[in-house]
Amino acid sequence: MNPHLLFVLPDLSVGGAQFMNPRVLRALARRGWPVEAAVLFERPNVPLIKESYRVGVPWRFLRAKDLLDKAFLPLRLAALARRADLVIAGMEYAATNYGYLAARLARRPFISWTHIAFGPHQYAAGPLDRLISRWVYRRTRDVVFPSYGALDSLQQALGVRPSGARWHVIENFLEKPPPPPTEGPPDSQMYSKPVLIGVGRLCGQKAFHRLIRAHAALRGQGIDHHLVIVGEGPERVKLQELILDLGVESSAFLPGHVANPWPWLCHAQIFALCSRYEGLPLALMEAMKAGLPCVAMDCPGGLREVLQNGAFGLLTPAEDEGAFQAALARLFGDANLRWDLSAKARLRASYYTEERILPQWESLLRQVIKEGIRWG
Repeated sequence: MNPHLLFVLPDLSVGGAQFMNPRVLRALARRGWPVEAAVLFERPNVPLIKESYRVGVPWRFLRAKDLLDKAFLPLRLAALARRADLVIAGMEYAATNYGYLAARLARRPFISWTHIAFGPHQYAAGPLDRLISRWVYRRTRDVVFPSYGALDSLQQALGVRPSGARWHVIENFLEKPPPPPTEGPPDSQMYSKPVLIGVGRLCGQKAFHRLIRAHAALRGQGIDHHLVIVGEGPERVKLQELILDLGVESSAFLPGHVANPWPWLCHAQIFALCSRYEGLPLALMEAMKAGLPCVAMDCPGGLREVLQNGAFGLLTPAEDEGAFQAALARLFGDANLRWDLSAKARLRASYYTEERILPQWESLLRQVIKEGIRWG
């Protein structure tokens, strides 16, 4: 029988990392691994991963709310860890920090799964969180990243890879694509013209203000299309104000969180990504699975690895909004290029399969459990 695994998550709010954890958990469970997940916090008033996505895995909700709850979290988590053979922090920050402490208390081996380019991402956290995270990473032997770009970013943030650290790259994988939607587009008004689509949390990291400005510039050039940005988040009001300031309120839409973005992608014409940084952008990979030609602005993380330096989509220089807008205009104006990049996108997405990637997880899990770890 396979060893017992405990995954630690901060919450179940919607996001690429939060989607990948239940995806890997369910895949491991199907292969006979006893798994369970511990969720540290509740996040009220934010979209959550739907329950159907969590079927087949036991979930333990610790519901820490105040400072006293957080003070006892390592002890509560350690009680769960003692029933497991290995603790895996499913994300950076809280999951990694509390998971590390619980694993030490329970004397269990530990892996941190760090999804993001930590270098720029650390500045979204407070000084104390950054200090604790760096302290933990310098003492964690096994860290998994979804891309070499994410690995390099943590090394740059720490200054040097810690002595004895074993850092691994295991890419995200995609589930098998559902059949193309047989019904019409999800919203007849938004899709009454060719759609340029972005998908992600409405937050500073995703920099959707760049995409809105590009949309307004393209409209000014006479390229008739609509912009749809699927997602929810704290930047909604700012983005809506920008849409009004640019006078594109009749052509730019923010429909909010949708439980199933697949129909929204399948009926769009072009996918765009203009983030400040990424880990391995799942939204881009899902868009490529849907056969969308893609334009992306370069950034720290694994974006270049997905697009293979522009072989599978148009890649523009970091921070260069002019080049980003020009690439979008080129793609809108060239049907043959859209057709070519659509075929290449599907081909590239077919590389990110469970069958290829999950055995890498299984091999690492067995290795870490077999070797164990001696806590000082």
